[in-house]
Amino acid sequence: MNQPTKSLRIGIVGTGSMGRNHTRVAVANPLVECKGVFDPNEKTGIAVATEYGCRYYDNFENFLEAVDAIVIASPTVTHYDIAKQALMAGKHCLIEKPITVEVSQAKELKQLAEDRNLIISVGHVERYNPVFPELQKILENKEILGIKGNRLSYNTNRANDVDVVLDLMIHDIDNVNKLVDEKLVVTGAVGGTFHSTSYDYVTSIISTNSGIVCDITASKASQTKQRTLQISCSDCFIIVDFLRKEIEVNRHAQGSYISDSAEVKYKQEYLVERVLVPNVEPLMAEHTDFAESILNGTTPKVTAQDGIDALELAIEVQGKCSAA
Repeated sequence: MNQPTKSLRIGIVGTGSMGRNHTRVAVANPLVECKGVFDPNEKTGIAVATEYGCRYYDNFENFLEAVDAIVIASPTVTHYDIAKQALMAGKHCLIEKPITVEVSQAKELKQLAEDRNLIISVGHVERYNPVFPELQKILENKEILGIKGNRLSYNTNRANDVDVVLDLMIHDIDNVNKLVDEKLVVTGAVGGTFHSTSYDYVTSIISTNSGIVCDITASKASQTKQRTLQISCSDCFIIVDFLRKEIEVNRHAQGSYISDSAEVKYKQEYLVERVLVPNVEPLMAEHTDFAESILNGTTPKVTAQDGIDALELAIEVQGKCSAA
């Protein structure tokens, strides 16, 4: 494995909105030394490097020579070529989601990493949201009936190289795939184009052989910002808010009749439990997990295979939309 001699030297590819955030986190992470950023756009590259006190590289080969690992936060269409070159040079890769545009590309990268004993992690950052492990604990031994996901945003100029399925919905596809211990099948999907030529509002129906129904909506055309899961279980109803980092567990208690000398009343009881969630920045947790997996030789929480699984389902959703 490509082991750093003193500390893990890391670099960021891409200085758009996500690349800027990755740079901020890498500079603040005590486990790594952020050696700099690479971006063909010299203006934004220099601006981000200056803001966070690291070096700007205008040559990718020179950039690779200076690091042990890279974070790829460039447009999705560039992920495959950049990651392949980095892996061939012996560098570990944290690749923003989606891992690549094509499943075959992702599988090739996974094989390259395995052949060279290198780490690939994929930026499905909600897995590092502190609500997610708490939710997994709650769902242990629960019978899930259905899951409804809403990931809504207003029209934005970020990540417009892919549609809303690969930009936003893929987060909840990955979430559900991790929460449900069964094979997921895309049974239907429909989408609309309102602010762009690609889908910016999509609803998909994903199910399992046992009958679990998952209804996932992603939007870049909504006048709100929402990141929620609602999970119906046989004995409770769970509401998860990824933005507020809150979990609420609702249980329906038995109703009863109450009488006094004047009248008979019906009392309906509900039990609501609010789960205490640690205050952790998901992106920092993602970077820390990536660094620790390299330094300790462990498997990251989100692997290349996880990225492939989510991408395969997302492409199925796109296909259903096109056929609708």
